[in-house]
Formats: sequence, C-alpha cells, structure tokens
Amino acid sequence: MTGAGKAGGAGEKSPRAERSLDAALEGYMTLYLVLTLASLLPLYFVLAAGAKAGAARMQMESVCRISQNAALSEFQRELHGRYDLFMVDTSYGGPGHGSEMLAQHVKGYLDSNCERKLTLPFGGVVDFTSLKIGDISIPETRFACDHRGQAVREQVYAYMAADPAGELIASVLVTADEWKGLEISGREWVEETQQSQEDLMEALREKRQEQRQENEEKEENDEEVTDEEQEAASGRPSEAENMVSELESFQFLPILFQVFGNPDRLSRERIPYDDDLCRRPLHTGDGLKPSNSHQYPEADEILFDRYIYEKTGNCVRPSEDGQLRYQTEYILCGKASDRENLEGIAERLLLIREASNCVYLSTDGERMAQIHAVAAAAALILLNPELEGPVSKALTLAWSYLESVQDVRTLMTGGRVPLKKTGQSWQTHLYELLTPLEAIKDRDSGEGLDYSTYLQGLLMLEGSSVKTQRTMNVMEMDVRKITGNRSFRMDYCLDAFRLKAGGSSCGIQFDFDGACGYN
Repeated sequence: MTGAGKAGGAGEKSPRAERSLDAALEGYMTLYLVLTLASLLPLYFVLAAGAKAGAARMQMESVCRISQNAALSEFQRELHGRYDLFMVDTSYGGPGHGSEMLAQHVKGYLDSNCERKLTLPFGGVVDFTSLKIGDISIPETRFACDHRGQAVREQVYAYMAADPAGELIASVLVTADEWKGLEISGREWVEETQQSQEDLMEALREKRQEQRQENEEKEENDEEVTDEEQEAASGRPSEAENMVSELESFQFLPILFQVFGNPDRLSRERIPYDDDLCRRPLHTGDGLKPSNSHQYPEADEILFDRYIYEKTGNCVRPSEDGQLRYQTEYILCGKASDRENLEGIAERLLLIREASNCVYLSTDGERMAQIHAVAAAAALILLNPELEGPVSKALTLAWSYLESVQDVRTLMTGGRVPLKKTGQSWQTHLYELLTPLEAIKDRDSGEGLDYSTYLQGLLMLEGSSVKTQRTMNVMEMDVRKITGNRSFRMDYCLDAFRLKAGGSSCGIQFDFDGACGYN
C-alpha cells in the first residue's frame, strides 16, 4: 500500500511547476503581442493617414459642389416667378456685381461647409480632416447677355419644350410664310391707292375744265348748252368723288385715330430711358458652355415667340403691373411708349390686311358690280365714259383700305379676322366711304385668326437677336418696378460659372475645378 502510493505521487506535477509553466506561457503571449503590434502599428497609421487624406479629398469635392449649388439656389425670385427663368443676380441688391460678388458668396458657403465637427462618445469634439479652404476664383461665367442672350433662350426652350402648343404653332408656320409677302405687297397697294386718288382727282379737274371751255365756246356761238353739260362743268362732286375725297381725308388722320376714333382709353405708359438695356453698354461674361444633361439647344424661334406671347402683355390683354402695358408690341417695334408701339403694329397690320383685301375684292362679283354702278354714274355726269375705269379703280382701293382699317379695329378689340376674306367675312359697305370715321366700329365675324396669332406671325418676321434683347429689357423693367429694386440689371444675372478652389488638410494640398449651371 505504501509503495503504491509513492509511485502514484511521482507522476504528478507540483503546484510550483504549474505556476512556472503558466508564467512562461503568459510571457510568450506578451512577447507575441508586442511583436505583432509593433509590426501592425505602422500599417495602421499609414491606413489611417490614407483614409484621412481620402476623406479630405472627398470632403473637398463635396463642399465645393454643395457650395456651387447653394450659390445657384440664390436665383432672382421675381424673375423666376414671372418669367420662369433661373438666374443669379450677382449684385445681390447691392452696388457691386459680377464674379467678385459671386466668389464672396461661394467662399462663405465653402467655409461654413468645412466647419464640420465630430462629437466623441465622451463629449470631446474633433475635426477628423481639418480641411481648410484657401484661395478661390471664378475664372469663367455665362451671363444673361452673353452671345446675344443664349442663356435666356436656352432656358426658354427648356420651359416651352415641356408643353409645345403644337396645333397653334403649326397654324402660325403656315400663315407666317404668307405674311412675309403680304406686308411687302401691302406697301405697294397703299402707294397705288394714294396714286390712284391723285390721278383721279387730276383727271376730273381736267375734264371739268375742258367742259367749261366747251360750254363757253357754245355760248359765244349762241349754241345751246344742255343741263347735262352745265352739270358736267360745275364744281359739284359726284357721289364717287365724295367717297374718294372723304377716304383721302380719313387717311391723313393718325392711324390710331382711324382705328379707334378716340384713342384716349389707350395706355400712355412710357419707358424711362435713363438706364435702358437696349441702349447702355452691357456686362458680359466668358460665354461659358456648361454641361447640360438635357442638351437644350438655343430656343427654337417658334417656341421663343410663343413664350413672348405667354409672358408679355399686349393691346388685347394688357400687362397689369409692367412698366409697359403693351409689351409684345414693344418687342416688335422698340419705341418708347405704348402708343408709339401700338401705332407701329397697327400700320403693319394695315399693310397685311390691305394686300389681302385688295386681292379679294377684285374677285367679288357682287361688290365689284356696286363699284361699277357708282363709277358709271360719275362718268355719266361728267359725260365721259372713259372715266369709269379710273373711278372704279379708285373706289376699289378706297373700299379695300376702309375694310383694312376695320380689320385692325376688330383685331385690337379682341375679334377675329381671316387671313383671306370671303363674302361672309367682309364687314364694311360701299356707301360707308362717305362717312369713314363712323364706319369703323366694333364688329366681329367670328371667323379667322385673333390678334395674338397675328402678333405671332409678326414675331416670326422679326430678327432673333432684336427680339431677345427687347424681351430681356421687358424682364428688367418689370423686376425693377414690381420689386422696387431700381438697381436690378438683367446683364448682371448669370446661370452658369466655373469654380477653382484650393484646400489643405494635414499638409496635403487639394484642388477643385468644376463648372455648374441650371439643368
């Protein structure tokens, strides 16, 4: 028993030996960890530095993009609300303007976006990247007046392309080509009308003088002078002569008096010429062409003309709070007052209508029969059948002119006039040539095109750059009047710019160079 017990005890480890072994194992583990950490710590610090630099680089890109978008968000509110344009007014309502003012705003946004602090779990605050923005510049810009208003026209296209008035635009396309010729031939008809009146009156004077001499010779030879011969030599005008004479006097009146009789109800608003966009030197940028995901080209002329009609007032639908009431007419004529612009449009419409009316009237058998009857009576009174032709021509041109003035009145009071007349759409009567002022009144056949469509046709004939500049002038005048900001200038507004900025973090320099604009 005793020997067996001793043998079993010899195979067991003593407590002291076990403690020594544990201590040795702990020492090996410590040494392993120390050696492992010693090799991993440099890698950790390298990775941490790389992550910090990457974060700073990403932060630089982010804060620059965010600051650019923040600057673009400061678009002129009234310009957008009234004309659906996104433009940054670089004067910001103050005396300065241009790239310098924009750079100050962008720099403020950059500094604010870099002040990002990370709060630690125990309340400490640390800036992980410590990114600092250095110098910035705006090397390229695109202002509203660059390249004849390209920025404005592109935004107009973007706005109008979303809802093109296809049917209306198609009708304008068809009629605009015809109007190009009508306006030119209308001038020829006006000249011919005046010449025919002069020729007729001269022929009548000569005929009466000849008849007087003939009557005197008969009296000297004791020959009988008939009542008809006495009538032919007298100065009493025939009905045809009265018609032509009254129309001639009517034509000497200002065009707005012919159309409206009493034009006192028309607008008297004028443009203040002290700082007109169309007459002063303009502020421009570099014509920067920003990338645009929608790829909008310069506004198609038809869409731009439609935009003008939609956003501006006219005689039939005056602007309620603009500097001018008849803004579309101003874009077409460029005069200083509503009256002058409306007068210019009335004259152009009169030319278009007279060309069309003269052509139609010569084909209307019933009305030409009335003319020939009156002309024949005048020729009979004057005892000269050869005068029937000149009298008929003068009456035809006079009646066409009266009808044309009536057409302009109809259009400017909200009615419709077809481009080509028919017997049903003809409004005036031949006998109204005796009282032309009373003949022009509110009438509407209900057929044809309205005033807006005629304006669209005239806009099609106007030069692109002229329309764009005058449209921007209307925008500028309206923003000035509505907001009370007399210093607002359309040419101080931009829609795209390029930003160059430098930043540093942990001794590393970062650069940003990127353009931005409205999409």
